[in-house]
Amino acid sequence: MTQLTLKNQIDDSQMSILLHLLKSWNIEADITHQQTPIQQKHHKLFAKTFGIWADREVDIKKIRREIYEKRTKNYSNATL
Repeated sequence: MTQLTLKNQIDDSQMSILLHLLKSWNIEADITHQQTPIQQKHHKLFAKTFGIWADREVDIKKIRREIYEKRTKNYSNATL
């Protein structure tokens, strides 16, 4: 047996034409659909940043508060 894998989704009319062509060459053909597993995207650069915080206790509320204070401080200095 020889297997042909179509990597792109094709519509029914294209599949019908393909099957008709194969049958005209006396080639027995079967259609089976197989779902390909969805691969999760893993961003390598993002994963590398985890080492930065290895020896620190990180609190998102504290980070947000510090950013807010910096922004409000810069904003108040810029309006003077």
